[in-house]
Amino acid sequence: MNTPQNSLDKTDIEILRILQDNGRLPVVELAKRVNLTTTPCSERVKRLEREGYISGYRAELSAEKLGYEVIVFIHIRLDQTNFSIFEKFALAAELMPEIEECYSLSGDFDTMIKVRVRNIKQYQHFMSVKLAQLPGIIQTRSEIVIDEHKRGNGLNPDLLSPS
Repeated sequence: MNTPQNSLDKTDIEILRILQDNGRLPVVELAKRVNLTTTPCSERVKRLEREGYISGYRAELSAEKLGYEVIVFIHIRLDQTNFSIFEKFALAAELMPEIEECYSLSGDFDTMIKVRVRNIKQYQHFMSVKLAQLPGIIQTRSEIVIDEHKRGNGLNPDLLSPS
């Protein structure tokens, strides 16, 4: 299996960096920025898509502008007497629109979800009604985000550059 360092050159990494910032950039402009002509640049982008380095394109919505200003991280301990509870929990979490992200963890808690709601009242409703619908929960700990200092924008292509 190829490692990213073996299969991606500097131009590929630069294409990824540019498209990460602006996935709608026309290929003509992208080609200019990476010092290629249009056809080879287009072929590189298609190869990066085909090989799975680019997994999709989408619009980034402004949660704040849409009124979803409260972010809560909820750490959850699950009832581990039934090992399939992890899968059941993950499938149920997928169906809840308030849950933006869901991770399995090592440590004191088994999973963590990132929830986005409009206000504290909606958070309280989520905790008392919606969270109760998720299977296997035996303990939770919530942390409300006070301020956001850095927001993820996917994998930073700088990580692929030789150190």
